[in-house]
Amino acid sequence: MCIATRSGQVVLYQLTDHGRAVCSCLGIDPGPTPRESLEHRFWVERTAKHFEQRGYETIREHPVKGNGAVDILATRPGEQVAVEIETGKSNTQQNLDKISEAGFDRIVFVATSPAAAAACQKVIADTTTKTLTVELLTWLDIS
Repeated sequence: MCIATRSGQVVLYQLTDHGRAVCSCLGIDPGPTPRESLEHRFWVERTAKHFEQRGYETIREHPVKGNGAVDILATRPGEQVAVEIETGKSNTQQNLDKISEAGFDRIVFVATSPAAAAACQKVIADTTTKTLTVELLTWLDIS
């Protein structure tokens, strides 16, 4: 898989189902089957580092009571930021709804493609809450 970044392209690899089966037959532990896409995992790690470089502590897959988890919780004294990575394959509105009442100071969507950015922009524009700040970063903003 090839992912575009500000500085070029990154090629990512992961074992296929066949590769996992071959490893198992050879007595090699292929590790757990990933729950999320390779692209999503890449951007979660890249985004967490982005926030850490700005003085935040980060937690991946932070539980939200009764509503699953946010991709990243970024915290620093007096501030809790919920970060959702949007690849365009999930329901952005549902992601916003699940975390909008969870008490975060702000929500940041990170769109990993132009299509994901457009979906995020639409959801943000349709958001009627004035008490919650919802922001958009794109793959170009994440260093």
